[in-house]
Amino acid sequence: MSAPAPGPFRATGLRAASPRPMSLSWNSLSQILPAAATLRAVVVAGAVASLAAPALAQGGMRGGIAPAPVVNVGANEADVSRRLDLTIGRSLVIDLPRDAKEVFVANPKVANAVVRSTRKVFVIGIENGATSIFVMDGEGRQIAALDVTVGRDLNVLRQTLATSLPGARLDVRPAGDSVLLTGTVASAGEAQQAIDIANAFVGVGGAAVGARGAVINNLTIRGKDQVMLRVTVVEVSRQVLKQFGVNLNANWSAMNFVNGVPFPLTGGSYPAGNDISGSIKAGGFSLQATLRAFEQAGVSRVLAEPTLTAISGEAANFTAGGEIPVPTSQSCSAVLASNSSNCSVGIEYKPYGVALNFTPVVQSENRISIRVGTNVTEIDPQAAIPVSNGNNTISVPGLTVRKSETTIELPSGGTMMIAGLIQQRNRQAISGLPGMLNLPVLGALFRSRDYQRQETELMIMVTPFIAKPMDPGQVKKPDDGFTEVSDSQSVLLGRFNRLYGVVGAAPLGARYRGRVGFITD
Repeated sequence: MSAPAPGPFRATGLRAASPRPMSLSWNSLSQILPAAATLRAVVVAGAVASLAAPALAQGGMRGGIAPAPVVNVGANEADVSRRLDLTIGRSLVIDLPRDAKEVFVANPKVANAVVRSTRKVFVIGIENGATSIFVMDGEGRQIAALDVTVGRDLNVLRQTLATSLPGARLDVRPAGDSVLLTGTVASAGEAQQAIDIANAFVGVGGAAVGARGAVINNLTIRGKDQVMLRVTVVEVSRQVLKQFGVNLNANWSAMNFVNGVPFPLTGGSYPAGNDISGSIKAGGFSLQATLRAFEQAGVSRVLAEPTLTAISGEAANFTAGGEIPVPTSQSCSAVLASNSSNCSVGIEYKPYGVALNFTPVVQSENRISIRVGTNVTEIDPQAAIPVSNGNNTISVPGLTVRKSETTIELPSGGTMMIAGLIQQRNRQAISGLPGMLNLPVLGALFRSRDYQRQETELMIMVTPFIAKPMDPGQVKKPDDGFTEVSDSQSVLLGRFNRLYGVVGAAPLGARYRGRVGFITD
């Protein structure tokens, strides 16, 4: 679109003004910016020094006043395209080598060009984007070609980052609607703080209302901390089992009476040798009674304490254990010669042992965020099941699993319980001859009682530390000073080691009198 302008100018894609008082005969200036606001911006841009883009800054501050954002176009630069970077709401002055007649703006929504004299063009950034501006003379020859990129005004963000993170070396650059963060910070906490500030700036649109983008994180942590994690898994279990029952076997003439009631909870199994039997015979009558009584109590304790070290932000894994074969399938093929079948069992290996994996992130000084997963798996013979394989029976053991996965934050050296379990099981069952088992006193001869109680308490605790390297001489290995004994010392004296200690170590202190140390009942 091209429209004749008053005086010696023609404008294409913008509004031009003559040196005389402004009298425009084409589209109103309010289509892009209000007329009054545009004129004020032009006057202020020409009279007061504004903050120029980094690419246009020439020199530093002199006496607290920045140099005016002026771009001089040389006479021999007519065929050269010059790149200009502007921020929204800012402007700069273009000095032309000769009189201009026509100015063309490719996208007036991104930038506006205002002509106040034949050799000065004011370029104003309006919104994010890129456009091209061409200035022509009265003979149609090109005077200047400008590639204008308008981005966010990041000065407020730079000042906020410099105030909030004085020790960080940060650089902020626009990248379209996004913001690019580069530089180095001291810790992951400072990096996250810089990202949060930039996200808040981008979220509100910066200098342009409604403009939204993303933050591109290219920050580098100068010195990554190392985190050592110690996980403690403790479980104490107590089990009580009581069984009491009477079996009767009577014969009289042609009648045979048998009352053998199994224990319902344990499937009829009880240790051999716990039976008391007695019999009575009179004529053709015989009675045999068997008293079965059993009581069992047991306590078990499980302790696993793996330790692992990793760099902040990196994942680490630790496994101590093995794998057990478990039959999963069975396939048989017929053997014609012997009229039989040949069967094979498929095997799958199941892992057991202690497994630890965690990812630490040092948020700030002595504050650590940890995503930790722990798994303690044990072989449980009590949970074994029999699997038949032809004429053979295979006992497949069960597995007891204690597993947790969570994310926590705590200081270096602090301990937190991430998982716990208190479980109580009480089971009781009575089985016997219907009608007879409910008789007072005599009913005990016709019933069996099974009682089982199990209590379990499980705790999983984690303790992170900021790990620092040490001198190799400060490390003590478990086998320091260990020396194997000779055959004669092992056979005659029953020793396992000849010396266990470091030669030249400081002598032990005076002995304490009385009972000291850990007391266990």
